[in-house]
Amino acid sequence: MKDEYTFRFQVQKVEEAYDEYQSRVVTVLGRVLNDKKDLVHEGLFRVRFNQIGIYPFPADVARQIYSKHLQRLIIVELKRYIKPQRKYLSPGEYKPVW
Repeated sequence: MKDEYTFRFQVQKVEEAYDEYQSRVVTVLGRVLNDKKDLVHEGLFRVRFNQIGIYPFPADVARQIYSKHLQRLIIVELKRYIKPQRKYLSPGEYKPVW
């Protein structure tokens, strides 16, 4: 039986990375819920993005989640979450929405 997960993300803050690609680092609060809506994991994950791509920090994910399957899923979902917001994420603190 394959586990189904629901991912909820929320931007906490955005910082400039000060590199040659004008990268920014987003700190995202993530919640992972199973198919019964029980909380599986909650934690902060960093994601670096620039004009070239979106790069979640694998060390943040690996430090908090031990299941390799769930690690891969959360990295893909973080990229999917940040992609449509890239041009609107300016440096600063963000208010919680939930």
